[in-house]
Amino acid sequence: EERKETFEEEINQSERIDKEPLSRMSRKASRQSKQKQKQKQKQHKERVESSVKEKLSSVWAAINRYCGFAFSILKSPAKTVVADGFSHYKYGLISMLIFSIVFSIGNWFQLKASWNRPLGFGERHHAFYDGFFVVLVYMLVFFAVMVFSIWAVSRYMMKQKVSFKEAAAGFGSLLVPVIAVSIIWMIFAIVNVPMLTVLFTVLMLFSIFFMMALYVQRLYQAASEAPIDYIYCVFAVLAVALLFAAVTWPFISEYFTASLIPL
Repeated sequence: EERKETFEEEINQSERIDKEPLSRMSRKASRQSKQKQKQKQKQHKERVESSVKEKLSSVWAAINRYCGFAFSILKSPAKTVVADGFSHYKYGLISMLIFSIVFSIGNWFQLKASWNRPLGFGERHHAFYDGFFVVLVYMLVFFAVMVFSIWAVSRYMMKQKVSFKEAAAGFGSLLVPVIAVSIIWMIFAIVNVPMLTVLFTVLMLFSIFFMMALYVQRLYQAASEAPIDYIYCVFAVLAVALLFAAVTWPFISEYFTASLIPL
């Protein structure tokens, strides 16, 4: 029996000796796996942060490039775009988008202000997403119609081979001064100064059509043999834009009346 007990003790000791290195190995393996997981998480976090920084830096660089483009246009719009023929398709589209956003924001504040006006022209209780996005989409479509009409007039009335991208680039580039006017208009629309809002509304709409006429003039001067006079080309573009506004007015009037008649 004593031999049996000693044999069992030896077996138990050998098992404990075998288990101890195994447990140490398992703890070491678990520590290594945790360290690897932490390293992976750290690397993933660093990759995400670096990608975010790269995107922010690229966005900031794009903003700086557009601001440089806008300032060059603001210094001398007619000379830069009309005389020198300087324009940019991407920045032209951005100019259309910026104007549409600024106008949509100011127009919504005018919609909101119409609730407390004595006569209440254009009084509608539109939520922001409704009053903002409907006007934004409408303005972008309106600019697309104007660019299309400029392209069609230059193509078929002036016999000038101008692409749709060139028409969008030229007209959009000339909208930079109009954006400056629209920002001032938006400030008066937000603080609700009716007289100045009306004044800058007229100035803003006149500026859009004036820039269109300037760009049509540039295309007309570049045409070698235009069979139709310049003034009729401007009338044609203006007629298409006004026809579009007249056709769509019954559907969109409730969004614009508050800005056009702030009473």
